[in-house]
Amino acid sequence: MVQIRGEDVLLPTTIVGSYPRPMFLRGKVFPLSGVHSPEFPSFEMRSNYRNAVALAIKDMTDAGLDVVTDGCQHYESDSDYEQGEIFHFYMDRLEGLRPYGDPLSAGHFENVPVYKPTCVGPISWERPIFKPIVEAAVEQTDKPVKIQAAVGPATMSALITDKHYGDIKALSQDLARALNAELRDMVSRGVEIVQFAEVLTFFDPADWVVEAINTAFEGVDAYKIIHICYGQQEGQPGVTELCGAKLFPWLWDLNCNQIQYEMASHGFHQTDIDAISSIPDHMDFGVGVVNGKSLVAETPEQVAAGIRRVLDVVPAERVMVHTDCTLTGVKHIVAKRKIQSLVAGARIVRDELTRA
Repeated sequence: MVQIRGEDVLLPTTIVGSYPRPMFLRGKVFPLSGVHSPEFPSFEMRSNYRNAVALAIKDMTDAGLDVVTDGCQHYESDSDYEQGEIFHFYMDRLEGLRPYGDPLSAGHFENVPVYKPTCVGPISWERPIFKPIVEAAVEQTDKPVKIQAAVGPATMSALITDKHYGDIKALSQDLARALNAELRDMVSRGVEIVQFAEVLTFFDPADWVVEAINTAFEGVDAYKIIHICYGQQEGQPGVTELCGAKLFPWLWDLNCNQIQYEMASHGFHQTDIDAISSIPDHMDFGVGVVNGKSLVAETPEQVAAGIRRVLDVVPAERVMVHTDCTLTGVKHIVAKRKIQSLVAGARIVRDELTRA
């Protein structure tokens, strides 16, 4: 079974990415950038942010999630441009990178005020970055905590305006080594599960992609998850595109404990089911069973039906149950009901398996 704190848990539940913020938290939590920037701009923001994380964790705990998260409450998700924070939070706090660059104008980002980080020198980790996020989460709960460390080294390497390396593999390796240092620091502070989001649906198979992710995870003493992101906000195309046949088995060589894949928005299509059936024995699979792109809360029975589809090709002992992606596209009450259904649906299938 999936190991959570050294214990076997059947169909453990959690969320991917962001959870809706309370009304009192607005704007950027960490507006200052640079290696030597203060952690918070004010004590007021620190208090508001930590209260928001506490409320998000309370919702997750009340719903019965096995693993809670910080809910990415630091993302500026009350605007249309959450992607700006996703692409900049840790990037702006590494040596060798600057928080400005070319417009991020590829595909669905046309005419969107989001800009690429610029690499002007060797990339390196100088100080803890996620420390205030980790502290806000682990101090609020005795449950296992998962932190999504934003977008992973492969996707970010492809997005950076490179004025130093002139070689994406070299850039990606230095970025991955910097992230590796950050992940190790996060784990030392009590994080038990770490997760990257990688937008690999837009990539063609390439060795440097897998190598970058593996370098970032090397030697990290935590349960490691890669979330395959299809995108969420800003009306992104491709969110219903079926990419499983392109991604698998290419990504089975990743040095992680689990690959998490969005399936609810795709209707658990047989093409994707067939693609994940080749998953290697040493790897767990995270199934997205709640569609954050839908304003309607799923029923527990719908969630259970989705889980059963995956259990046709992956043993239940290696399956974890997630949301597809972030829930910040829906109102708070809808997000709350979605995670309640996620837990209830997993419980239905759990009971079926233990009775069999």
